[in-house]
Amino acid sequence: MQEVWNAEFNKEDFLYGTEPNAFIKENASLLPKRSRVICLGEGEGRNALYLAKLGLKVEALDASDVGLQKLQKKALEQELAITIRHTLIENWKPHGTYDAILSSYMHLPKNEQREMFLKSFLALNEGGYFIAEFFSEHQLRQKSFGPKEIDLLYNICDIYSILKNLPCDIIKLSQEIIELAEGIGHRGKASVIRIIFQKLS
Repeated sequence: MQEVWNAEFNKEDFLYGTEPNAFIKENASLLPKRSRVICLGEGEGRNALYLAKLGLKVEALDASDVGLQKLQKKALEQELAITIRHTLIENWKPHGTYDAILSSYMHLPKNEQREMFLKSFLALNEGGYFIAEFFSEHQLRQKSFGPKEIDLLYNICDIYSILKNLPCDIIKLSQEIIELAEGIGHRGKASVIRIIFQKLS
């Protein structure tokens, strides 16, 4: 996985652009200033950079050291402090707890998706938010960008079956067709799953 993403990110341009994911941007107002947040599968860092500009304490995790190096360079140029975590998601050991965990289009095999949701839930503070947008299995019908293997896509019923057994408020869990314009990597119609849940006390 690291080799694949290093090859994708080993270019001067940013594959998915430098603007944050629209869904994350729309919901960033849920997070008070100085909130401690982590972005999972953050790649070249567009979401992390945006959140740091809002005054949040940001960590960015990814398997690609090339993507994280591009993020670090941008952060230095913009005088932003972002903590970098270079690891696979299955090896992630949270350092303390977070006020929010965010992710956009993280490619994760199905046998690791459940563990990611459970680990994220445990890593949230009470009242903390999980905010994410993933490609649904129906993205294969679009015959465009995104994973070409169903194993790397998400199923809304599977996600609900995980979340319904956790003490959380499911604020949003929907499957939608949207229009993406994120760099050269995501451009056109996409079938996505949008998730917001809040950990209850």
